[in-house]
Amino acid sequence: MHESTAIAHLFEEPQEQHGAVNPPVYHASLFAFPDYETWKAHVAGQQSRPYVYHRGSNPTVRILEEKIAHLEHGADCVATASGMAAINLVLSALLQTGDHVLCVDTVYGPTRSALQSLYRRFGVETTFFPAEASQDLRPYLQDNTRLIFLESPSSGLFQIQDLRAVAALARERGIWTAIDNTWATPLYQKPLNLGLDLSVHSGTKYIAGHSDLLLGLVVGTQEAMRPVRRVYTLLGASLAPDDAYLALRGLRSLPIRLRQHETSALRIARWLQEHPEVVEVLHPGLESHPHHALHRSQCMGDSGLFSFRLRPRGEAARAAFVNSLRLFHLGYSWGGFESLLSPLAFSYYGNHELRRQLGLTDDHYRVSIGLEDPEDLLQDLAQALEIYRRSGEAP
Repeated sequence: MHESTAIAHLFEEPQEQHGAVNPPVYHASLFAFPDYETWKAHVAGQQSRPYVYHRGSNPTVRILEEKIAHLEHGADCVATASGMAAINLVLSALLQTGDHVLCVDTVYGPTRSALQSLYRRFGVETTFFPAEASQDLRPYLQDNTRLIFLESPSSGLFQIQDLRAVAALARERGIWTAIDNTWATPLYQKPLNLGLDLSVHSGTKYIAGHSDLLLGLVVGTQEAMRPVRRVYTLLGASLAPDDAYLALRGLRSLPIRLRQHETSALRIARWLQEHPEVVEVLHPGLESHPHHALHRSQCMGDSGLFSFRLRPRGEAARAAFVNSLRLFHLGYSWGGFESLLSPLAFSYYGNHELRRQLGLTDDHYRVSIGLEDPEDLLQDLAQALEIYRRSGEAP
């Protein structure tokens, strides 16, 4: 069965819902037992019930989880109240005091912050490694390394890690592996097939697709999901059924939307490559990307998020460029129907040393290409870049 068909039909069972083709929203915090004997059997572990209390599971949420697990070829999936809730679920489920984490240095900023603040307080040590070292991480391993956390492609500088190499080394050493797979979605990259243990998504982005909800997802192997599901119930970071309903609605159109995001973004990225005001374009789908071949070997497509660097022309020109854009909203997040632009260095505001290490300048910008006609987006960029050029010229 093709993935678009599976998204539309799997796990919905309309005849169990009076023929409703759209799964109902279960506004229920608890699910009653039919009798004393069933309750006793459940408590004794003799008879499992799928739904007891929403903090553990909910029928509307479960349909979403089952669909994502199917798409990622995972044994199980849990849906959380945000992408950061999903990331923290993985970290708290797999780590304890005295453990060591290896994390790619271009990881999502809040993930880095959580490791450097929250988990450091709990006695967890983190080493950040450059993406190009992923083919052999043995020099970075410690005796207490418990988890390797990846993000490929990374959502700022779009660096690629060798997922197969990391997975092979981790299996050899008995180390958990997890990846933030938000950029590629479950359709374009399947990390579990490449040997990783867990795949994490901010479903807020492409899966939901309409900038109207927060959603996190963790999907993984049976072994890895056991501790994740245990901690999931304890943390209480479950997804609301209304948000699950919206996520299911977004998921149905994901294959079509993602193709449009991909096509438009590649067209705009290639146009930017030829523009005299653009110094470089960072998009793993471009043949010019230094790890394009590796990206193509493990990722089946491209989404609509990439970054570029402009010729330096000063702060006034940067402000003129951003403020003259008419179709690109200025804001965080990405993956929705609308196009966005953000000055990339602002994500590391105040952390000058990290900016230097990553090679970030004030002239780096990240764009999320939405579902508008690409011709209109190109015209908008063209007029803004012309204003940028004129604003930066000496009088």
